[in-house]
Amino acid sequence: MLLLSGSTLAAPVQGAGAATATAPVASLGHAPTYVGPASKFMLATGPIRVTPTLGLSIAGGAAAGSNAAQYPSFNPRPALDHPVAGSVGLAATGNTATLTVPPVVSCQPMGPGCDAISTYNGGAKTNGAGLNSVDSAGVFGGTVEPPDQGMCAGNGYVMEIVNPNALRVFHSNLATASADISLDSLMGLTQAGFSSGGDVQCLYDQGYGGHWFVIEIVSTNSEASGGTFAGCFAGVEEGCLEGIAVSVTNDPTGAYNVYFLNPNMVNSDPGTGFLLNDYAKIATTQDAFLLFYDEFILNGSLIPACPAYGCFGFNGAQEFAISKKAMELGFGVTSGFFNVAYENMGLDPTIQPPDGACASTGYTCWYQVIPAQSPDPSQYDNAWGGSGFMLGSLDFVGAGDNRIAAFYWTGLSNLATVSCATCSGISFGGQLFTGLEAYMDEGGSCLASLGGNCGLAPQKAGPVPLGANCVAFGLAKAVKSCPENGIATNGDGFTEVSYAEGQIWGAVATLVTQKFGSGTCGHYAKCETHVGAAYWVIGTGTFGKTGMLGLTSQGYVSAAHEDLAFPTIAGADHLWQGAIISFTLSGNGGPTHANNGGFFPSSAFGRLTATSGGLVGGTIHITALGKGAQDGFSEYLGYPGNTRPRWGDYGAAIFVPGANGGFFFASEYIPSPNCSPSAFLNDPSCGGTRAPYANFGTSLSVVG
Repeated sequence: MLLLSGSTLAAPVQGAGAATATAPVASLGHAPTYVGPASKFMLATGPIRVTPTLGLSIAGGAAAGSNAAQYPSFNPRPALDHPVAGSVGLAATGNTATLTVPPVVSCQPMGPGCDAISTYNGGAKTNGAGLNSVDSAGVFGGTVEPPDQGMCAGNGYVMEIVNPNALRVFHSNLATASADISLDSLMGLTQAGFSSGGDVQCLYDQGYGGHWFVIEIVSTNSEASGGTFAGCFAGVEEGCLEGIAVSVTNDPTGAYNVYFLNPNMVNSDPGTGFLLNDYAKIATTQDAFLLFYDEFILNGSLIPACPAYGCFGFNGAQEFAISKKAMELGFGVTSGFFNVAYENMGLDPTIQPPDGACASTGYTCWYQVIPAQSPDPSQYDNAWGGSGFMLGSLDFVGAGDNRIAAFYWTGLSNLATVSCATCSGISFGGQLFTGLEAYMDEGGSCLASLGGNCGLAPQKAGPVPLGANCVAFGLAKAVKSCPENGIATNGDGFTEVSYAEGQIWGAVATLVTQKFGSGTCGHYAKCETHVGAAYWVIGTGTFGKTGMLGLTSQGYVSAAHEDLAFPTIAGADHLWQGAIISFTLSGNGGPTHANNGGFFPSSAFGRLTATSGGLVGGTIHITALGKGAQDGFSEYLGYPGNTRPRWGDYGAAIFVPGANGGFFFASEYIPSPNCSPSAFLNDPSCGGTRAPYANFGTSLSVVG
């Protein structure tokens, strides 16, 4: 039962200068940190016009530079890792409901939240030959983990990107439409003396004839000088940018206008000059291009002592709303139409988390507050002068929580006014939901079956030739071999949010206790702990009148005896079509070794409706069955130390309307069997099916 919902995180303020007649007199929320022309606010440059080279092959070439000598390389993501004893964490949250962590679902008898696994693809069409470790290494010149798969679709095309630098275009029937394209080429980085840093994402927007948006971290040094691992990620001053490429037309293989945002010019937060724009995510509304990133301090000497804002090296979520029309029409940042609204969620006293202020504690900071993307313009929320939504979780200390927060921009149509003349009508606010389903996944480097802060998803046992030869390949010392230890699930933050059918859809990873039998765990019932997903559907039906959101439904998804990683939801543009939730499925069958010992990492999905309270039919469909165990270098590097095996940090899903549309979704899996350890020594590519230091693959699917 929902004990409390609808509490606002900011008191309403009086708005001014609303750009549309339908906007109410009083705007919601509060004035954001900044609204106005971009040129007076932040060091954003561009656009530069770039026509990418299609099918560029740079493996071992000049563009790869010294990266070839640096592999394997992490694409590092700073982690919010502040685990505390459960009792301490729960006391700090101030929840008004009894919190059960991990949540319990019934698998015998089968109940909501415990789902059967089917090898029937659920009617989906799948191309299992998405970008893989061979493609990534071929474009970049070395091996990088995690892949961080990005995917978007529209206008008869599907675009896929993986870390740190590889992009490919497919037709809507999933047939290949282009050779591999490097993001260095697409964004003109080589000419600018810059390099690719990953954290990739893309979207297709139908506005102004249709345009593709592609983003990534950009390092201000060249690939030849060591790339991002010698620049941005090495904490070089003014080393990090956010690259934003916008296609000139609706052709994803054509020319792009490229902008660069400098996070060090946005504010004067602790660490300015050495700030990382981490984990950026994007979305669009009728009027705005929404951009989020988490702000980290890369220079340890600039991290203040606690208690203080930024004392854990983290400054909180940063949210931007930029005039979409200006970007899609290629206006320069000095144009009077290139306007921006900015919200520093770490410093704003009106929206601090209820357990303490980020500005004083340094760790209860909003993070991964992800903007919601709509499938088409008919789904935009144009109440209150144009609105945009975001979701964020509240498990700051790794002890579990039962609250989430929804945030919103209002008055975004004002971005279209010359020099932001009426942008005082733009507001930023939020609403806290408490007493919801509990969730917990700190993502610790131990198998989830151990509970607590552990968050690694196990996989079916099989050959791991790199692990067996980890010493010979320079990954570890003083051991004979390195054991496989599961797939990192990275914690319980949102990774993608959808806004469709008047609903905000979002999911997070969570540990789930699966109960087999009647009674309590250990008393007439056997229980297993696995990684699953918690999801919420937030309704906006009354938002335009009252400014309040409401909980439509919530539920759990977990695979009986197995585990899920990186859930992502996409809603359709009609209620009867509902939504899908996709993920990577893996597992070892639990204590009973069910399902013939479990599953190698596989691509899978299930269906939801706004009120289903769980998967429709209680069934997970596998669309691309994994053929081997994941065997990437981050699993073994430094063993027997505290290794952090890195899987991708997210998948993607989007609904595309029309005859050639449907739910498009992408996730990682292992597409080829592993060769034997002895064969691997002779041929580390296992017959061309993998890179020496990684064997990940990706799949693309579509279902009506």
